[in-house]
Amino acid sequence: MAINCGNCKAYCCRVIGKIIPELDRGDCACIHLTEDNKCEIYENRPFICNTDRIYEKYFSNKYTIEQWNELNHNACEELKNVEEQRYKEQGQKDT
Repeated sequence: MAINCGNCKAYCCRVIGKIIPELDRGDCACIHLTEDNKCEIYENRPFICNTDRIYEKYFSNKYTIEQWNELNHNACEELKNVEEQRYKEQGQKDT
């Protein structure tokens, strides 16, 4: 299973400010995240945002690439669930 970011909703980019405060635009989302969920500095993005580089440097001796991709896919799904729950709770507060 490869990481498929083709339909990315940038869930990881929406929380990066909790991990790296200097990237926080004020709402925990990355200062480089555009309105259409794209990274405006993708080619020069920080190391933490490049799962391939992180895998090669730190995890290639621990996981196969398939396992790594599955871990990242699962993390993305978890962030998606958190984001959906947050929006659901905000909707209930607004009513």
